[in-house]
Amino acid sequence: SISIGISKGLEHLHTGFLKPIIHGNLKSKNILLDRKYQPYVSDFGLYLLLNATASQEMLEASAAEGYKAPELIKMKDASEETDIYSLGVILLELLSGKEAVNENPTSDEDFYLPNFMRNAVLGHRIGDLFHPNILLRDSNDDQSWVTEECILKFFQLAMACCSPSPSLRPN
Repeated sequence: SISIGISKGLEHLHTGFLKPIIHGNLKSKNILLDRKYQPYVSDFGLYLLLNATASQEMLEASAAEGYKAPELIKMKDASEETDIYSLGVILLELLSGKEAVNENPTSDEDFYLPNFMRNAVLGHRIGDLFHPNILLRDSNDDQSWVTEECILKFFQLAMACCSPSPSLRPN
């Protein structure tokens, strides 16, 4: 429900107004949860209010935290596609329980979460793709049952969002 709420919030920013609002700094720290774990997307469009230098510094900080789309290295403007990339990283965080950037990777781990997940698939390390507790069922919540098929679809969506090619990312 958290991932669906974040996605709906981002969709509203992108399609709910005459002119799309680009978040530009989407990361897990900018997702607020209420007592019922309903997510709220915060700090959207903030980079537009800053001068060019401050805006670039904010995007660079986002890159250091692992949420910046690869094309932002060459292009300076955030877009709907760069927001989708950041959403994909957040989805991978929710799925795996890992941080977007691994400060101390081992020899078989990658620094950035999307690369780590790609390498886990290629290396047939399926256990690295999701947090083991994700399959546990809460006896008080009939809707908490998560199947392996659901996890696979969630993973495929998250990885599609993290595609290196902006045109291949879902809207």
